[in-house]
Amino acid sequence: MAKGRSFNAKLAHDLSTEGKVICPTCNTEVKKVKLIRSNKSKADTWTPKYDFVSMCKCNEKDVLEGKI
Repeated sequence: MAKGRSFNAKLAHDLSTEGKVICPTCNTEVKKVKLIRSNKSKADTWTPKYDFVSMCKCNEKDVLEGKI
């Protein structure tokens, strides 16, 4: 059976910075995002290409627009 957690325990867990990477420029958490792009192979077929990108508020707009 799952262990019950109070609201205060959940809030303390979300506010803790333990194990989180903080961007020194924008002071927000850096998150790993999985990007799925289309990749054309040698046989003229389309296959997905998976990339992991670190994203924070500094480069969020560029990542979401596909510039990175």
